[in-house]
Amino acid sequence: MSDLQKQVDSLKRRIEDRAYEAERAEAGQWQVKTAKDLTAFGRFIAQVVVAAIWIYETILRPTAGFFAVPLNFLFGWYRRLWARLVYVEDKFKQRQFSKTRAGLLLTTTLLFLWFALLPLLGLAVDVGLYFATVKRDEIVYLTNSQEILPEENVHSVQGCHALPCTDENSFYFRIRATLFNELWSLVNGYGLFYPDYVAAAVPLSISECKITSYGLRLKFMMRGIDLYPDVLKTECQPLTGTPEP
Repeated sequence: MSDLQKQVDSLKRRIEDRAYEAERAEAGQWQVKTAKDLTAFGRFIAQVVVAAIWIYETILRPTAGFFAVPLNFLFGWYRRLWARLVYVEDKFKQRQFSKTRAGLLLTTTLLFLWFALLPLLGLAVDVGLYFATVKRDEIVYLTNSQEILPEENVHSVQGCHALPCTDENSFYFRIRATLFNELWSLVNGYGLFYPDYVAAAVPLSISECKITSYGLRLKFMMRGIDLYPDVLKTECQPLTGTPEP
């Protein structure tokens, strides 16, 4: 009985030793894998840092340098205005900070930025985009004019450059009353810009149209960031159902 017990104990020890060796080998493999993962992650972080440095040195720093002068001027002017308006003199002729004045000035500043500065910046962008991309009296084939944002009076028109329309030559336009579009319409003698009337000139059937438009016609920009070219003027003749001369 003692011999059998010894054999059982010996077998048990061998099983435990093998289990220990297997666990140690697995731990070693895990450590190797972890080290590889950390090395790959460190390489990724280093590459991201190098790319960020390139973006800063190539794009951000020159851009910041270009805008530094006007921004510093505006900041200095606003700081002087702040110092002049948010202090009041007490009975001892000493300047005291006024929370009420500071709150009113800050509120006025935020309202100005939202309702005046941002539209002016948008106008500047549209002006540059117009002179860089405008196409006057371009012949295209349009259809399916529809209002897509009623609360903002934004219309969508789709079409193509040549028939038949395919997924390669098709595109979308937007018709909307931006500040630049209003000014363009007034300067060119069309009065106020009404997106409804411009969109109404595009029939539901496919039509040959002469349009004036501006904007980037890149499909990845349309799908990715919802940026479409703008139509300013339309003159359309349906290709079907036209009366005989």
